[in-house]
Amino acid sequence: LGIVAVLGMKFYNKASAHDDVKARLVALCEADAECVKDVEKHYDACFDSSYKMGGRRTSSKLDVDTLVRCVNTRSGVPYFAVYQEDRQP
Repeated sequence: LGIVAVLGMKFYNKASAHDDVKARLVALCEADAECVKDVEKHYDACFDSSYKMGGRRTSSKLDVDTLVRCVNTRSGVPYFAVYQEDRQP
């Protein structure tokens, strides 16, 4: 029963992340109908290739850089970019 609960939680987290990130990308390009169309067309495949479920000792992780590169590459237009902040201790 514990394994089922853990798997259920992992899939719930994946579905939640899927919907949240997609909504944010659509919101970023809502003024550009082609951008919205391309996100709708390519997002699912790109999300699946950039989301890692994790394992026993690792948590789930979405590689946002891989996701936006995938959407940009598949659409042929560089709609999005990811900028990393330099964090200094």
